[in-house]
Amino acid sequence: MHKGLPLTMPSQETASLAYKNDWEYIGERLGWLDHRIAMRLHIQETLEPTSESDVFEATDPRDLLARIEQYERRLAARTEESGRQGCFLPLPHLSNVFGLSPLEEKIVFVCLAPECDRKYESLFELLQPGPTGRQLTPDVIATIVSDGAEERREVVRALRPEGMLRRFFLNAGISPKNGTLLAQPIALDERIVRYVLDSGDGIPESMADYAKLAKPGEELAPLLGNQAVQSKLRRWLANRSVRAEAADAPIILSLWGEKGAGKKTHALHMARYFDEPLLIVDMAKLLRSEPNADKTLQNVFREATIGQAILVLDRFRPGDEDVASAATAEETLDRLSEMKGIVFLLSDRPCRTIDRRNRIDLEIQIAPLQDEERTDAWRKLAEPYAMDPELDWDALAGRFLFTPGQMARSLRSAAALSEWKRDGEEIAPIGWADMIEAGYGQLNHGLGAKSKRLSPKNRWDDLVLPEAQKEKLRHACNHIQYKHTVYGSWGFNKKLSYGTGISLLFSGPPGTGKTMASEIVAKELDMEIYKIDLSQIISKYIGETEKNLSEIFDEAQASYAVLFFDEADALFGKRSEVKDSHDKNANTEVAYLLQKMEEYRGISILATNYLQNMDEAFLRRINYVIRFPFPDEKQRETIWKHIYPAQTPLDPDIDFPFLARKLQMAGGSIKNIALTSAFLASGKRERVGMRHIFKAYQYELDKTNRALTRGDLGEYDYLYEELNGGL
Repeated sequence: MHKGLPLTMPSQETASLAYKNDWEYIGERLGWLDHRIAMRLHIQETLEPTSESDVFEATDPRDLLARIEQYERRLAARTEESGRQGCFLPLPHLSNVFGLSPLEEKIVFVCLAPECDRKYESLFELLQPGPTGRQLTPDVIATIVSDGAEERREVVRALRPEGMLRRFFLNAGISPKNGTLLAQPIALDERIVRYVLDSGDGIPESMADYAKLAKPGEELAPLLGNQAVQSKLRRWLANRSVRAEAADAPIILSLWGEKGAGKKTHALHMARYFDEPLLIVDMAKLLRSEPNADKTLQNVFREATIGQAILVLDRFRPGDEDVASAATAEETLDRLSEMKGIVFLLSDRPCRTIDRRNRIDLEIQIAPLQDEERTDAWRKLAEPYAMDPELDWDALAGRFLFTPGQMARSLRSAAALSEWKRDGEEIAPIGWADMIEAGYGQLNHGLGAKSKRLSPKNRWDDLVLPEAQKEKLRHACNHIQYKHTVYGSWGFNKKLSYGTGISLLFSGPPGTGKTMASEIVAKELDMEIYKIDLSQIISKYIGETEKNLSEIFDEAQASYAVLFFDEADALFGKRSEVKDSHDKNANTEVAYLLQKMEEYRGISILATNYLQNMDEAFLRRINYVIRFPFPDEKQRETIWKHIYPAQTPLDPDIDFPFLARKLQMAGGSIKNIALTSAFLASGKRERVGMRHIFKAYQYELDKTNRALTRGDLGEYDYLYEELNGGL
């Protein structure tokens, strides 16, 4: 008699009704499988009787065949009705989206049966005595589902390694020793099992590190900039999809642009427009975390097909310079032919360079935002935050050429900074200083390799300079501070093809305040300032100096930094008559610097001690030339009075007018004397007085091999012996 496997059939009344749920569908399909196995066992028993012949009760083969046909008609009818009434059945869904034939669908279900009931392991063993035992093999699958030799051959073909089932549905085991392909153990892939039995929604946990499924109803980040690109892409895809569906071919699009430009957001908005899910795969993480990238990519394709999702390969690396990554990218493009529907490649560089077979249908640059777009993006992204109502968004947009991603990170950082600075006090709105600090925190440039970042501490009152020069410096600052008004609101950007920054040349003797003035400009404008290390720039090899200059200016573009070239005449002196290749190369370097300074959107400051050494054509293309004269007596007195910090203990008898009259030195030397005198007094635990200042002056004279004379001391000549004897 049959052991726990009754070969009964559901009532005919259920034939045209939709399934209540997936388990009802699976139960009826298992009934079909029971009858198929009973048929095979009956035939096998007829040919080779065994002691296990009572597994099924005796049934007329013609009756079994009629029942099987009735099962198949009823399964087809009820599955179709379920689809009309919205009852989701995972296995028919898989069959539909992967284009499985009815025979392939039966193969998948036979592989699923042991996951539903372990009794099928014993039944499979009855159908294939031998070393494979209870394991499912192509041979036993063909025995169960095929009727005749031709169907058996179709089953074997469907189970070949290169076939759809082996690639997406089955896990192949290790072939037994001296075995054949027909005896190779196989099993249904765990992902397919979970999907069919658990109606698995979402991506598998094994893919969570590098993949994310975005569903149509999820909230989207706003689309910032490049609106015309989105509109045009929707129209193009709407027309293209019809033709691609007819041709059964994928549509491959490449969106490229700098990190944070909004490539992923564009893909998400496009998917929302077509009401489609999106499977986003981080290719960098996938390649880093998965040793078998080829198999993993196959699983990605399977997941996109299961979810009928648009596939997005984020951080796709064309590999212009990396041969290995280029090979991986090309292989990925080849594999994409297995896909159907829409595929997005998101990268920071164009992908056409590796697409020798023209597999990419369309390549689009997500261009950097323009000034107006950046201003609008800042405002939209700042809506959730408490912002200072006086904050100048136009100026912020002009200061940082940020992508939407960088803007979002800046706002989060500014909010944290604002809270940190308040230290428990009532949180004030996020202001300009918070945004500037957070903005510079987003920058990741390499200026430090060939330059030194300065930390400005001085302000306008610390700079002793004739008023005309100070006024010119303030005008230069206004040039940058209000550029968004002149170039944007007043329309001057439409008159200029490139270059909205300014260049300044500071000339004057050493110590007259050129470096200090550069720092004051940077501090006044809340900008970073980098002093360029000429030793890292100048090269004896032709073309290397230009390359180094290019790197400096390219890195500075994003940071909007002040670039300070000290002793610039050493690099950018007068162009000479071309007598040999060295002269020609030197002149090329000067011309190249002019070009880069004009293209740069920030501030370039050149400092020289010898204005006469600078090329005249070069000077004509500088926006502001500011001369730093040697300070006169009145200016020197001002410097002396302000050089010592308020906390420094000073002798009330210090004679600043005398020092200004007798010690004819520039501000840089006065600073050195003041600092040295402070250390001399501190070492003696005394107030800073004239004797300490004169001793420090003596040390300063030693640098130029000059000696301190009685005449230098004037009415303080009584200190001469003490100074020469040491303090």
